[in-house]
Amino acid sequence: MKIGLVLPDVPQYSETFFNYKIKGLTASGNEVMLFTGKKNTSRKDLNVISAYPVSSSDVITQSLMFLYVILKTLLKSPKRMKKLLNLESKDGKSFPECLKSVYINSHILNEDLDVLHFGFTTMALKRENTASAMNAKMSISFRGYDINIYPLKNPGCYRKVWENTDKVHTISDYLRVKAITEGLPEKTPFMKITPAIDIKNICQANIRENIAEPRILTVGRLNWIKNYETSISAMKLLADKGIKFTYEIIGEGNELERLKFAVYQLGLEERIIFAGKKDHDEVKDKMQNTDIYIQPSYEEGFCVSVLEAQASGLMCIVSDAEGLRENVIDGETGWVVPGRNFRAFQEKICEVIEMKASDRKKISDNARARVEREFNIEDQNNKFREFFETMLNRAN
Repeated sequence: MKIGLVLPDVPQYSETFFNYKIKGLTASGNEVMLFTGKKNTSRKDLNVISAYPVSSSDVITQSLMFLYVILKTLLKSPKRMKKLLNLESKDGKSFPECLKSVYINSHILNEDLDVLHFGFTTMALKRENTASAMNAKMSISFRGYDINIYPLKNPGCYRKVWENTDKVHTISDYLRVKAITEGLPEKTPFMKITPAIDIKNICQANIRENIAEPRILTVGRLNWIKNYETSISAMKLLADKGIKFTYEIIGEGNELERLKFAVYQLGLEERIIFAGKKDHDEVKDKMQNTDIYIQPSYEEGFCVSVLEAQASGLMCIVSDAEGLRENVIDGETGWVVPGRNFRAFQEKICEVIEMKASDRKKISDNARARVEREFNIEDQNNKFREFFETMLNRAN
């Protein structure tokens, strides 16, 4: 089977989800071609084809490139180009807009594929008809941003995507239910494949006998949806109770300045550390020296960082965001508390501090065992293989 995977860029070595996915499909005898929006030659181990550049600053060069690509596609794939033009025209686009569609899809259109899979739903926008023009099946993956955020700013944006999608991959039940409210037909075939981790590369942290001065951690981009205001406010309550702690936030993003100012106003500069971006190995090392992991997000599709924290045996306290409720079993592998409620986070942290080490060890063991049992790489690879094979078998 020849699978085309559309991503915005080549995955970095630390982006385990896509790397495991590609490696697993290749090991199963499939050929995986990676189509990216940016030219990137950093991964010699992948079969990468980049989109042709789009620039508004150099009109002459862009016009010549546009003409070259259109002529090349016409000579190489005349039937596909004609079909794509017809499909785009039926959608009400003008002829110049149809030609633009040929240009932005030409790096894909000229390849022979069985399945065209979009690693993010947003990547399928302006490419809704590409798979049909190639006589290939089309599938998409849901991520948190695709379903939780993008449609808020762009209502009805996925109407044509839903019409042309043959199968959906979702990382949580919640995202599929949310997509249905955004117009996805409930009858659309789907498969839930959660993120997975290689637990052999993650050591279980030692449970300290006494965590009166807890080491607390959150990993994630500094974005409003992660709701760091709640965790920072919870830290203020801990400080007011005289509890000494260290709270480290790993990640970068456009909220850094605002969050740092909030920490300054609360007088917590010595307690709350913004560590910036860290590579995957650094994050794993940090988890080995952490007691409590918190994730206060408003919404999450699933959250790999929480999965890795459980694999590390940390005491995980998360908000009741839908994806997190599937990730953590309340009272068994961690705790789920009401979102936006900083007092609930503070109270749960205090409960964990006061727990016996033996009780914390039980939670730690439960969490790691569940990750090993339900979120392992081998199982994920098998499910992705089944995902694509069943889609083609259904077509036959």
